[in-house]
Amino acid sequence: MKKFLGLMTVALFAVLLLVGCGSDDNGNDVADENGYEEVDNGDEAGSDEIGEIVVVTPAAEHGWLAGVVTFAEMAGEELGFDNFRILVSSTVAEQSAQLDDLITQGVAAIVLQPHNYELEVSAQRVIDAGIPLFVFNRVVEVDYTAYVAGSNPLMGELPARRIGEGLNGEGTVVRLNNPNSGSSSQIRNDVFLEVMAAEFPNIQVIELTVQSFTAQDALVGMADILVAHPQIDAVFSTDDDSSLGILQAIREAGRTDIQFISGGGGAQVYFREIYANDDIDLFTATYSPSMMGDTIRVAYRYLRGEAIPELDENNHWIIPPTIVTRDNVEEFLNEDLPF
Repeated sequence: MKKFLGLMTVALFAVLLLVGCGSDDNGNDVADENGYEEVDNGDEAGSDEIGEIVVVTPAAEHGWLAGVVTFAEMAGEELGFDNFRILVSSTVAEQSAQLDDLITQGVAAIVLQPHNYELEVSAQRVIDAGIPLFVFNRVVEVDYTAYVAGSNPLMGELPARRIGEGLNGEGTVVRLNNPNSGSSSQIRNDVFLEVMAAEFPNIQVIELTVQSFTAQDALVGMADILVAHPQIDAVFSTDDDSSLGILQAIREAGRTDIQFISGGGGAQVYFREIYANDDIDLFTATYSPSMMGDTIRVAYRYLRGEAIPELDENNHWIIPPTIVTRDNVEEFLNEDLPF
């Protein structure tokens, strides 16, 4: 535990942690130096004419969510918005109240990252009020205008196969689960378990439940798991912050049996761990918070009546992840990013 303060210092220095990259139709990165695509926002009065766009998202309890807020701010600045707000919340009830207030105010559009599925009733009220709703990352089952996210199924499938094949179908794997993070974590974990059961039935899976995607929660939980289980071969984590806490717990315990640790997001601090580490196979699947900027762009273009070719027939834009390992991590390291 003494080393945890060191970990938190690194995490706080990295604050928002995450590398930004937009994607083209093929999932390829197409970003400028700030992590955003170049967009022609037309004349300077364009943002005034479309009305106010409001981003509604959970408060930054960990680095990835902090990155979401930062990339939302960057998108607003790049698009030249005068009528633009970002509202954060700590609870479902607070976020629901924010949506009700925005309905009363008659804003032009709402970009929503919900806390979880409990926001469905409130989100439906937005739709019923005739306000375009653009949902980011976490799913709510309403008739939204558009939905933008990374591929949560692939966030479970690709790490599962890499771990299962790396262990030759034998061993014990710890699975990190955060039931409070909504559909994203659930989908990733469900697909991970499906792949394990179908393709690697001889691998035992142990659940590590955390209440948040923070390094501290993962550190404490993993420390208990290490005491209870003398042999662990890999850890499936879908969050880079959590992976840092897991790695710290393993180091503090002096364990040498763990061969693989996955992550998720695209944190520069975790990229640096991947680059420097040669005793554990660290890897991550990209799921950049810069996709919030992509969602804001979709809302902006929609309100301007522009075509949005990235959306499929269901009005979804799903951006596939890239697996980052020691072999390709140098392509993702960027010292100029303050994250």
